Amino acid sequence: MNKDKIYFAILLFFVAKLSFGQAPVRREFQTGNTTQLILSETALPSKNYDFSTSDLQVKWHLLILDLIEQTTGYTPLVAARSLAYIDLAAYESILPAYSKRASLSGQLQGFEKPREFEIDTTDFIKEIALNNALFATVDKFFVAAPYIWMERITALKDSVDAKFSVNQSKLAIIKSKNYGVSVAEMVIKYADKDGGKDALFRSYDLNYRLPSCESCFEINRVADLENTGPLHPKWGKNRTFLEENQTDFDIKPDFEYSKYKDSRFYKDAMEVYNASKEVIAGSDKMNIANFWDDAATFTYTAVGHSVSILTQLLRAHPVSIDSSAKLYVSLTLGLNDAMIAAWKSKYKHNLIRPGAYIKKYIDSKWEPAILTPPFPEFPSGHSVQSATMATILTKMLGDKVSFTDYSKYWVGEPKKFNSFWESANETSISRLYGGIHFREALTKGQEMGKKVGENVLKLKFEKE
Repeated sequence: MNKDKIYFAILLFFVAKLSFGQAPVRREFQTGNTTQLILSETALPSKNYDFSTSDLQVKWHLLILDLIEQTTGYTPLVAARSLAYIDLAAYESILPAYSKRASLSGQLQGFEKPREFEIDTTDFIKEIALNNALFATVDKFFVAAPYIWMERITALKDSVDAKFSVNQSKLAIIKSKNYGVSVAEMVIKYADKDGGKDALFRSYDLNYRLPSCESCFEINRVADLENTGPLHPKWGKNRTFLEENQTDFDIKPDFEYSKYKDSRFYKDAMEVYNASKEVIAGSDKMNIANFWDDAATFTYTAVGHSVSILTQLLRAHPVSIDSSAKLYVSLTLGLNDAMIAAWKSKYKHNLIRPGAYIKKYIDSKWEPAILTPPFPEFPSGHSVQSATMATILTKMLGDKVSFTDYSKYWVGEPKKFNSFWESANETSISRLYGGIHFREALTKGQEMGKKVGENVLKLKFEKE
């Protein structure tokens, strides 16, 4: 062996030794389109939590929202489904402590809770039951989450269990833990039969072919190279929680497709095109488009944004554990059903997006302000789910509830709203400013969302 080879071998040895002795840089946060994501709670005002109140669910949901950002496969539909089952388990897990609260068993399609779950309050710690129900469902629905984020979930579960185990009997601790886990397992089995079980692992059906026609939606692969689409084309067939929501409510566009300049369709496209001229960097319309651009992989998604609003509100104004459980489950059941209704309609009408239409008939070089998602245009999913949110929370909390929304802290200042509907209306119009929806999809989307929400509000949470 010559001297050069000997020196090189020695150099490799020391480099390897040095590398082995150093701790690897651990990358905790995923880089988004505009910034590096950080823990969402760091953007919120400081707070001391009292886990004997709604703060317990609030803390869990803040971590769940981070999980939605960080977990591969978490489309808006997957997020809506997971949140609904997580919150259903949470609500059902605390019922032994609240004799006047009614189970949702028998009120939701296919959901029947066995009689053995009807236990008394003796040796029952509701915080531990709730904590373990949340952990068991989160662990199931976020099976693909990065390990470091699940470490945070485990740490929260362990710390809450320890806090509420002080001066409690072993029987009470074990009974409460087992009850929460058993409720979670029951809910998970219920979830397995809804049609969306495997969606986390594949967002696209490779056997599905989009219809081809002049008015049909087409995927813009230049704008969105990662999407091979179409996204969840059969989601509209999933089981809704409310039987009354297993429909698209026969809501359809009032206009007919046309490429002629005197047609309603062309004029609606021109509205999007003309509005886009005002959606420029630093403008109010651009800020609105960005604030509600809840794309998967670097945000909470649209439904997560709605859940974030409730979470921030409860964080600022805590309520009792049973009240927060009722609020969360009402909202997330509604959001799940809203997305099923919207997707049923999307793939029924299969309408072209503004981007494709405008390029064909108005301006071939035009591009929307935000990426066009890989699914049909009508109705606007943002409009449907935000209207469901506003319908439910307005009825349950009031029509003049003001709040500050920190959900998109990385795109600018937090936004202040005077009501849930003010927020929902801005959510809706943001899609026109973004250049991805016609106004008809917004107005009809809100109409659909209201109907979904009104049906959810018929649920009975108090025993007669």
